[in-house]
Formats: sequence, C-alpha cells, structure tokens
Amino acid sequence: MSPLRILSTVSLLVLVGGLLATPTARAADQDPSTLIVITEQSSEQIIVMDPQEDWATSQAQKWSWAPGPGSELNAPDDAWHHPDDARLRTDERTGEQFVMVADSFGLLAQVPYPDGGKVAWSTNGTFEAGPHGIELLPDGNVAAAASKGGWVRIYTASQGRTSEDYAESELPGAHQVWWDEAEDVLWAIGDDELVSFTIGGTAAEPTIERASSHTLPTRKGHDLQPVSDNPDRLWLTTQYGVYQFRKGEGTFDYRFPRYRELYATDVKSVATDRTSGAVLETVLQPGNDCSYCTDTVDLYVGDETVRRLTLPGGQIYRARWFAEDSN
Repeated sequence: MSPLRILSTVSLLVLVGGLLATPTARAADQDPSTLIVITEQSSEQIIVMDPQEDWATSQAQKWSWAPGPGSELNAPDDAWHHPDDARLRTDERTGEQFVMVADSFGLLAQVPYPDGGKVAWSTNGTFEAGPHGIELLPDGNVAAAASKGGWVRIYTASQGRTSEDYAESELPGAHQVWWDEAEDVLWAIGDDELVSFTIGGTAAEPTIERASSHTLPTRKGHDLQPVSDNPDRLWLTTQYGVYQFRKGEGTFDYRFPRYRELYATDVKSVATDRTSGAVLETVLQPGNDCSYCTDTVDLYVGDETVRRLTLPGGQIYRARWFAEDSN
C-alpha cells in the first residue's frame, strides 16, 4: 500500500472515530426537552413546565402543586405563601418519587409525585427562619437551609410524616443545600461561605459536622447546584455573580462556557441539563411585581443560542431542571 493511501486511511479512521466519540458535543447543541420546575409566587404554586411549548399557553403546564385540604400538613396554612425551592427526588429505600418543596413563610414538605395528595412529610420551619432550600437524603431524612434563621438542619423525616426532631449547624444566610452522593457530603451555601457537612449518627438521631469551608468570592450566596456534566464542579451564585467551584482543588472559577453571558448580579438559579448540555438561568427582573422574581427562564443552548421562556404575569423565584441527574 502506498504511503498516500495509508495516510488517507488513517485520516478517515481519525475522522470517523472523532465523530463517534463526541456525542456529548452534539447533544450540547440540542434544544432541551427536559421539563423545568418553577417556584411561582404569583399563583403560589410549584409548576412543572415543558420547554418545547409556548409558556403563554396551557399546554406548557405539565404538573402543579399547592397545599390543599388533602395535603394534611404538619404546619399551619399560613406557612405557604412564597414557594422558593422545588426539586424532584427518589427515596432510595422505597423507589417512590417526591417533589421536595420549601417556602420562605415556613413550610418544608415532601410531596408524592405525580399523585400529590397527602404529603409524605412536612414541618413548619417558621416565617422567622425563612426556609430557602431543601434536599432529600439517602436515609430518608430531609436537609433544609434557612436564610434568616442562619441554620442548616437535618430533620428526621425517616421516622414518620410528622417527625420534627432535627440536628442543626449554624450557617449565616443559609440559602441552599445539595447532597453530593459521590463525595458523601451535604453542601450548603450561606452569606459568605460554601460549606460541606458530614452527616453521621443514625436516621433517628442524626449528627451534622462541618467537613470543609470555603470563603465565597463575593458576598450573599444564593443558589447551589451540580454542574451535571462535570462531577468535579458545582454551580453557585451570589448577589454579585455566578461561579463554578472545583471540588478537587477547592477553588472558584468564573471562566466557563458562555461565562460572559451567564455572569450577572442577582441570579436566583442556574443549572445544567445533563441530556442536552443547556444551562438555565433566572435573574431578578426590574419592574416585576415581585421585587426578587422574574417572569422568564433563559436557556443557553450550545455555543450561541439563547431561548427565553416567558410566563405572562409570572413571579418566578427559582427554576430547576425536573430531572434528578441535573439538579
């Protein structure tokens, strides 16, 4: 075989191999079909929306929840007024799915999905404490963060639907918690720190201890999410910017794909869709009737596209991908 033919053959194999080896790059250019869950404060609901539909139409809404007579809450009715967190989770012990919800007026709850109805667990975190984040742990307990209360708690939800016992650690301005299965730690973000906690003890008598602490690059931490296509990185936002945290190095980075567009003040949520690679973001909208909300979720698709999903009259606080591998 001539050298030219050998070179051509090798070049073809490299080209084909490259095409076969880069499905992630192609996926990153896809328009996302993963559902999005929003905390909508105008209607006081948790709403699951389809990004492929026009959000001005009823077809876009796929599921919603707000407390009702059948919820049988272990909390007063006025503990639900400003929903501020929602995420889809599966109980590893039973395989049941739940939407975990938090409200800044106090309610923390575990809502059966898709059935709704009687909640699996709930408590009143109180308006004075201002719950802002919630997470389901592998043993069935629930982690929560409260901004005004300045605490991270582990509630013994595994012990029954009205169990109110908890272990607590102080974290001023605590806004969000996220369970890191790979590292076996609970991450939390507060006013000035990104903290990891180890959860010990038993399900009935849990303990919570700081494992690491990292000073935020700017103040007033807000959101905390995984970078779902990079297990070493976390998304986080503060009042003044958007960052990624490198777990292995313990450092913060603001240079990531499309950082010039994503970096902004008053970003309320940011997350990556593992399936498409698209990044969603919600940013405080001047002129919205809710002073810290928006009616729009921005989707950053591929290298250049920005899609805007607008809910007319909406007061969206946070948005999440409605998929457990993406939030």
